[in-house]
Amino acid sequence: MVVSERALVALVLLLGGAGLAYTAYGSGGFADLGGAFSPMFFPRIVLAVWLALALVNLVLDLRQGAEGPTLPPLRAGLIAVAVLAYVQLLIPLGFFLASVAFAVVALPLLGVRNIPMIAALALAVPGALVALFNHTLAMPLPTSPFVWWL
Repeated sequence: MVVSERALVALVLLLGGAGLAYTAYGSGGFADLGGAFSPMFFPRIVLAVWLALALVNLVLDLRQGAEGPTLPPLRAGLIAVAVLAYVQLLIPLGFFLASVAFAVVALPLLGVRNIPMIAALALAVPGALVALFNHTLAMPLPTSPFVWWL
């Protein structure tokens, strides 16, 4: 049995969003300011939209079947384990380090073999998001315990 890569990516996005939503809705340690005054208000909205779109994407990809490139079950399972590890390491390691590690593991499993491309994507995308959220929008992502600017 093989899984369509598009369906696998949709499943990974759904699982990743579900894990993040679980941590966002499970963190009630903030002051009871209510509604839009909570620091989790905006992330919860983004995660709700993420989950809805990922679910629609997964349903559409499963209905189309495995018409395109396929992914063996072992690689699909390794990506699922990588997503779970990413969700668990996001707070202890910080967004940047956890995202770089996830990209270095997931991209080769998805078929990207160009090492400079993997390195560029693994560093540039999380770096741009850290610069945007932590330093421009002042909406901090989890930071690294080793270096405060990451």
